[in-house]
Amino acid sequence: MPQTTDPQTLPTLEKTPIQRTSSRGQCCDLQRVGMGLLALVTLISVGIASYFAGRNQSPLNQQLSDLPLLNAAAAVSDEKYSIATGIISEEADGFFVLDHNSGLLQCNVIYPRRGGQFMARFTTNVNEAVGTGAKGGKYMMLTGRAQFPRASNNPAAATVVYVMDTASGNYACFGIPFDRVMANANRPQQGAMRLLTTGTANPVIDRDNLR
Repeated sequence: MPQTTDPQTLPTLEKTPIQRTSSRGQCCDLQRVGMGLLALVTLISVGIASYFAGRNQSPLNQQLSDLPLLNAAAAVSDEKYSIATGIISEEADGFFVLDHNSGLLQCNVIYPRRGGQFMARFTTNVNEAVGTGAKGGKYMMLTGRAQFPRASNNPAAATVVYVMDTASGNYACFGIPFDRVMANANRPQQGAMRLLTTGTANPVIDRDNLR
């Protein structure tokens, strides 16, 4: 006869409940994270803008903004030529060219109102001023500032040009008779540079006067 088994002794299987996460809850979590990141980026942007705004309004930056602009000049020399630039008027610089062989020094100025054409030209020969004679020399040239009194009968630019003979150490300073009235009228002008003064880098010391 078959044996009967008591139902109470049979093993039972318990079902583990499966937790289901709704997609709606995940979307809510992602929205919260996105809003948090957006708020963080906004705070950082506001902080950076406030920092730079504070720098622009600082007393140091205000003092620097009140400083005048630097008017710079440039000069270059080689074996045959020296060139330089210098302020001639409020509208343009002068272009200086020195020929080392002939000693010819030129200053050409453009008129911006005439489309940038060279309308002013001033020349001189530096050989006699620095004592090199007709043989020429090895020169160095640069420009500098000089505020001369303005007069209609004695026009002058606010720039002078210095020329030095490197062999002897002799140097000279020339002025440019630039006429602002003629420039404002777009009238061409030309003339000779004016020898203002000379000097030497090797002065002769009179020892008797030093005693």
